[in-house]
Amino acid sequence: MSPWAKTYLNPTAKALIILTVAGMAYFVVADKTILKIARQNSFNKTN
Repeated sequence: MSPWAKTYLNPTAKALIILTVAGMAYFVVADKTILKIARQNSFNKTN
């Protein structure tokens, strides 16, 4: 975490930032997984 954030943000704000980043990462991974499975299923149905 940056020195500015350590100085000016309280623990609650730091936790919210970390949770937001973790949540976004979770949804990116979930979205990629869903797209991968959808592609595999579409290829299986056409062949």
